[in-house]
This record gives sequence, structure tokens and C-alpha cells, in this order.
Amino acid sequence: MIFDLTSPGRKRVVRVVFGFLALLFASSFVFLGIGTEGGFNPLDSLFGGDSNSTSDAFEQQIEDAETAVEESPDDPKALSELVLLRAQSAASQLDVDEETGQPSLTEESREEYEKAVSVWQTYLATEPQKVDSATARAAVSAYQSLNDIDGVIDAQEALAESDPSATSYGLLATFHYLDLQIDKGDKARDQALDESKGSEAKLIEEQLDTYRKQAVKAEEAEAALPKSEQGQSPGLADPFGGLSPTAPGGSLDPGALPAP
Repeated sequence: MIFDLTSPGRKRVVRVVFGFLALLFASSFVFLGIGTEGGFNPLDSLFGGDSNSTSDAFEQQIEDAETAVEESPDDPKALSELVLLRAQSAASQLDVDEETGQPSLTEESREEYEKAVSVWQTYLATEPQKVDSATARAAVSAYQSLNDIDGVIDAQEALAESDPSATSYGLLATFHYLDLQIDKGDKARDQALDESKGSEAKLIEEQLDTYRKQAVKAEEAEAALPKSEQGQSPGLADPFGGLSPTAPGGSLDPGALPAP
């Protein structure tokens, strides 16, 4: 699962709706080539990258990276390398269903993602002059896989500051809308538009306006529920439905989504 929205204050209606929309947003920007730099594909972090990798391939590299961190514990570059390796190792240990191609967390991949975010926090504590974009993307991926929406948003904010592109701010807006932080989503949306041009800006505006409308509808639907039912929906713990890179199975029917 990606985001655990069962805790108090989370909104139940938004879980499935925005999981699909966030995935749609990422994929549409990849296919259109909007705002991507340095060859980064947001779907790589979402679905774990190269499935042919094995944990053994990272063992020596991780050991070397840990030695480098021990020797220079305040070196952002050494910590950055370790975050990337832990995240890659985690992705390589996801369990992939042979029939559906659907990846899911294993104990080993969860442990590696947890180590990745721990090193990420240490990396941030060194207050690097500029956050490494690839490292921030790895942190976003790790937090996604660990159901930590707050961590995802924090890492995506760091990424947007480091790589102020239409895509990075657009995804930040989408995550804020997913969490029903509409005002913050609006701010990130405006920043995404500032980083875009012409037809690109129009497309971004249309997409994010759709997501904003869904957030408003979800918030209104939540408010209409009896207070005893607000924030509770045990059947919708995974906002990405079956599209989640770490979902245990199932599928999501886009046709079931409410119209914007």
C-alpha cells in the first residue's frame, strides 16, 4: 500500500480517487515528456525501477557506502549514495506476481526502504547546500512504499526546491490534494504553472484543476457523513487500489471514479 489514510483527520473518500489520479498525473507527464530532466521517469520510482536487479548486486556497494559514511558521517555525498543504494536494493526485492506483473512489499524490501528513509533524514540533517534530486526521488519512492504520506510530501517538497520543474511542483500539488491540503495544493499548482509554458501550462492547469475539484468533492462528501463515520473506511486503505506498486492485489476501475 502507499498511503495509510485510516488515521484520525484523514479523509476516506479521497483514497481510491486520488490514488488513480496521482498515477494518471505521473504517467501523463512521462508520456508527454513534460518537465522531465536528466532522463528521470517518475514511474521508475513508483514501480521500483529495474525488476531484474537482485539484492546481492547491491550488497558490496552498500557495504562500501556504509564504510564511507562511517568515515565521514557528515558528508552529504556519502549519505546520498547510501540512500540511493538502499532504495534500489529495496526495489530489487519487491515480490512481482508472474501473472499480473504486480509488485508487492516483502519483509526484505520494507526493511531496506525503512533504512533508506532513515539515512535520508540523516542526509537532510547535514543541511546540504542543495538537495540531490535523485536522492529526493528515491526518498519519495521509499515513503510511498511505506504508507507515509507526510514523508512523501516532505520529500517531494525537497525535490521541488532542488528541481523546480513543472513535474516536481505538479506532483507536489497532486500529493497535497490527495491529502486534502487544498490551499497548499493550490500554491504548488501555481508554482507548476510558473514553470510551464504555452500548451504545457494549459494541460497542467486542466489536470490539476480536475484534481482540485475532486479534493473539494471528497471534502464535502466527508463533511456530509455522520461524525462517527468521518475518517473511517477500513475497505479503502490503499489510495492507489490495485495500481499500487506495493498493493497485495486487486484492481481499480477508473469508470467507478466520480466525474469531475
